[in-house]
Amino acid sequence: MKRTINSLGNNLLLLLCCLLFTVCASAQQNLVVDLSPVDGINLTPENILNFRLQALGTNVGKVQITGTVRFRNSPQNFSYSFKYDLHTGMNTIDAGQAHPQWQFSSSALKELFFNYKTLPEGTYEYCVSVAPISAHGEVSEHPFDECLYHKSDEVFLINLLEPENKAKIHEYTPMLSWVANYSFSNELTYRLRVAEIKQGQNPVNAVMRNQPVYDEKNLMQNSKVYPIYARPLVKNQPYAWTVDAYYKGILLGGAETWQFTIVDESPITGPPVSRSYIDIRKENGAAQLYATGEIKLKYDLDKGRRDTLILKLVDEKGKEHTIKPNKLPAQYGDNRYTLDLMEKGNLKHQHQYRLLVATKSGEHFAIPFEYINPDFTR
Repeated sequence: MKRTINSLGNNLLLLLCCLLFTVCASAQQNLVVDLSPVDGINLTPENILNFRLQALGTNVGKVQITGTVRFRNSPQNFSYSFKYDLHTGMNTIDAGQAHPQWQFSSSALKELFFNYKTLPEGTYEYCVSVAPISAHGEVSEHPFDECLYHKSDEVFLINLLEPENKAKIHEYTPMLSWVANYSFSNELTYRLRVAEIKQGQNPVNAVMRNQPVYDEKNLMQNSKVYPIYARPLVKNQPYAWTVDAYYKGILLGGAETWQFTIVDESPITGPPVSRSYIDIRKENGAAQLYATGEIKLKYDLDKGRRDTLILKLVDEKGKEHTIKPNKLPAQYGDNRYTLDLMEKGNLKHQHQYRLLVATKSGEHFAIPFEYINPDFTR
């Protein structure tokens, strides 16, 4: 009999624990934080509290609401907190009754948010935490949380003006100018960067990856003449440039990245005339040869039925440049080839190059020529 009572007591205790666990688990599920009204939009003082709280149970009351905004890879952050009375069902926050207490990582960030209703460039996490408050005023250590991510990107609020994108200019110290479309543009400073565009790069990659030839911060004006203390710009080298805007040291956003190239003051009015096809066997370097975007070759095979031409392209300093194809098949008789020199984009306008040709049968030829970029001709 005693064992039966003990067994019954153990079962009742187990049942009670299960019921308590179920009640606790249900209590943890009686509130839903809905951030969808502010998802996908830039946060402002007017909309930051536009989330909803769904109270599913009957045991509702006062809660502590805390919101935090943290920027990725940046020390910038801010938060707010306030107490609020929940009712059963859907709750929307009455901003007039919330009276949140704010904390900002810097006074500049606070000014941006409240005075100018904007946030710095970058990806931020916005989290809202709701913690129940007991009848004794104790804030629960198990709040209900919800977070979202948003990218603040005001790239088009700064517009580059001159030189125009992909411009061909003649000045080695050009005027670089831009305009900022912020209502508080007189409060901003700017960073101006110029970088070389290397083979295979687009302007954005060039600015992000290459060592700038010119990089200056804290510019107050909306234009800058390329200074003599910067690395000199060179002819026929494409350059990328862009501008970033700052408010008291905080990055607000950047402009698109444009490019320009310096060309001769007397631009070529047309590509120099050369023979249609360069005879590999007969070329002796006596005549000036030009290759305007491509080079045309002629090869007469009079010994053997088949051969292969192996190509190598070098500049004046002997540096090898990629050329494709680098092997050409030849059959007995007249063979004609057209090689695209613009495909790799690594040849410089009006620079000297040599095409070295070797055959499997043991012959060697050298063809010197001046490369002409068709984009620089008119």
